Amino acid sequence: MSEKNILGFSYKVTGVTLEAIDENLQITQSFATKAVIDIINEKLKLQNFKVDENTLRVKYVNDQLFLEGFATEIKEHKSVGFLSGR
Repeated sequence: MSEKNILGFSYKVTGVTLEAIDENLQITQSFATKAVIDIINEKLKLQNFKVDENTLRVKYVNDQLFLEGFATEIKEHKSVGFLSGR
């Protein structure tokens, strides 16, 4: 098993808040999760990290949506080449 460097994050999804429909239900407006993940990845790329989508979880603080999770370090793939002579 290889070791991975990870970091945790919490991202405030600006403009996405819970609004009451009735006394038992609150909803947000529709938003594109992929677009939010792309924004987070752009910010984390500066530190050489990317979102691990398997760790994403939703959190609401005072009706404001936050996406939380972990990001893993971007590793350069090592290529192994084979040369064959004729």
